[in-house]
Amino acid sequence: MTNFEIVEGSPGLRADEVVHVFIPGRGRNSTGDGLTTSGANRAELAAKFYIEQALEMRNGVIVPAGYKTPAENNGAPWSPEDNPSEVFIGIPEAELMRRYLIARGIGATTIRAERYSIDTVTNFVYAERGGYFPDDRPVAIVAQEEHLDRMLKIIAPRTLRRDYLGVVVPETGPDKEHDSFLARIFSRSALLGITPETENAVETTTRRVNGMWTGVNFTRRVARPISSINK
Repeated sequence: MTNFEIVEGSPGLRADEVVHVFIPGRGRNSTGDGLTTSGANRAELAAKFYIEQALEMRNGVIVPAGYKTPAENNGAPWSPEDNPSEVFIGIPEAELMRRYLIARGIGATTIRAERYSIDTVTNFVYAERGGYFPDDRPVAIVAQEEHLDRMLKIIAPRTLRRDYLGVVVPETGPDKEHDSFLARIFSRSALLGITPETENAVETTTRRVNGMWTGVNFTRRVARPISSINK
């Protein structure tokens, strides 16, 4: 059995009380048709947790979330089998995680892939508001330690309508990822005035996130020519 590292979210919630699993996206590879190592590690641990906690016996679901960030446009056009008229740039993170989970033995009917969100905040908002969870029972959020800290302290309290806790994806040595101060500012800004009951949370957070990424992309475009001049 895996020794899962659990981080408290909702006060007093225990791992054996969790029913559902949530996997926020962690990026795609440079070709847009595969997961980053961090994303694959999240899916791997989520599969282990779901299986070892016997959550299928309790009608629990796994919700992998994410399309891509607005700054990334890798990959060829892709359409899901269940909606061939819908076209994505590359394969959404959630779909890639869904395939990974199925390869690890998770039943396809228990996986509900949220393919539209564009950052961590909208991962949460879209999954909760989009009906991906069948009920309001507790959820385990699977992510690396520092990212999980932002999710549990900043994002989940303002977006989830259920109890939650965190499951830490192990990291070792120089491979450990760090969550930036700017990411925390972005999350707080996107969630300003948002609560789990805010009616227009999807529209508001999407607009704010797109706006912030527009600024980031503009800065990058300006910085490149300046950098080349200074070389």
